[in-house]
Amino acid sequence: MRIVRLVVAGCLAALLAGCGTAGGTQLSALRSTTSPTAGQTRPQTDSTLSAAFGDRRTWPNGLAITVSQPRSITPSSTAYPQAARAAVFEVVIENGTSSPYKPSQLALRATVAGQTAQEVVDPAQGLAGYVAAEQDVAPGRSLDLTVAFALPKQPVDLRILVQPDVIDAVPAAAFSGTA
Repeated sequence: MRIVRLVVAGCLAALLAGCGTAGGTQLSALRSTTSPTAGQTRPQTDSTLSAAFGDRRTWPNGLAITVSQPRSITPSSTAYPQAARAAVFEVVIENGTSSPYKPSQLALRATVAGQTAQEVVDPAQGLAGYVAAEQDVAPGRSLDLTVAFALPKQPVDLRILVQPDVIDAVPAAAFSGTA
């Protein structure tokens, strides 16, 4: 019985050691730049970076994500959840890696004053939610996602935490600003 446990433990250790990101690419640090239209570059590395809406974040393997400036809409009567308003963002995923990127690996969380802001799904306004992105992003290609979060009527400070790979616990980038 002890030998079986040792073999199982050894196999598990080997399996976990081999469970890195696809292609063995490293995502342990982030590179920060402002949006291409801003014309500035601010290199940084950290496990979580703070960024303004409109900034672009690039991981060492070449994956880059930009969260746009927000625009406000009034959700339709068929939206879920119902809210006074929604802040809509364009999330652009640029795959500068050597392997396909699966959007299903992406996690987005929004908070207002430390409280979770729910994602708004509103088919009447073309908001299907970021989990609706099903097709892989080929190397050298990009994907534009439209996401919205439920907010009160008045402007608030909003923070969106973007983690490109929740399975491998890849470092996150935090985009924030007034929405």
